[in-house]
Amino acid sequence: MRGARSLLTLGVLALLLTGCSTTDEPPTGSATDSATAHPSVSASISASPPIMSSPVTPSASPETPTASAVPDESTMDHGSPDSIHVMVNKLNPLDPADYAPEDLHVPDVPASKASMELRDEAAGAAEDLFAAAADEGVDLTLVSAYRSYGYQQGTYGGWVERYGQAEADRISARPGFSEHQTGLAMDVGAADGACTLEQCFGDTPEGAWVAEHAAEHGWIIRYPDGAEDVTGYSPEPWHLRYVGTEAAAGVVRSGGVLETAWGFDPAPDYGPDSAP
Repeated sequence: MRGARSLLTLGVLALLLTGCSTTDEPPTGSATDSATAHPSVSASISASPPIMSSPVTPSASPETPTASAVPDESTMDHGSPDSIHVMVNKLNPLDPADYAPEDLHVPDVPASKASMELRDEAAGAAEDLFAAAADEGVDLTLVSAYRSYGYQQGTYGGWVERYGQAEADRISARPGFSEHQTGLAMDVGAADGACTLEQCFGDTPEGAWVAEHAAEHGWIIRYPDGAEDVTGYSPEPWHLRYVGTEAAAGVVRSGGVLETAWGFDPAPDYGPDSAP
């Protein structure tokens, strides 16, 4: 009997051991399957048995790029004439009216006449623009740059005598209201003189290149076609304004009109207190 009991006991033990071995089979919907569906957690699950595993640490997400390369509007100084972001139009004159920059110098670019000056930063950007154009076989020339208050008096007065004040106000700024007086504006043309200071400049290869690439070097076309009701001036595809590369990119993204990009009201006409 004792032997029979021993045999019976061994048989029961064998059955129990056989039943326990089934826990080695992976159940349906196991961690192996879920790791396939969620690869980011697979390493944590397979690295150690569940009872010993540490909490899963999410992988670092890629750095989010900045939404815009445009400088924070609150950091731009639109009032000081010394700022490269100064706003000058028919409703925003220079203050003081006879402002003159202190850092003018002559850029090393082809020019229609000698000694034309720009502010230091703008002069360097002009050199970069002209060099980039030349590298692509586009020959530009500098036609006009800084103009003093007194110079602008003569320029504007000449247009008034020729066309009358209403027309002069469409094509020339009154003294104290001119971007040229900031030292941050320049007029460019084709080296062969085609369409110099004429709207057809925009249709020349030089004008087309400037329109496409000026912003890459910090310049914008200040008075674009179709914006006279905002800028107050007829289109001038030759008139470039320096604002810096980041701000220029922002202006282009905003539609190409400086007032709109910087949140200023349209300035189609002079205010009542700005008689010439």
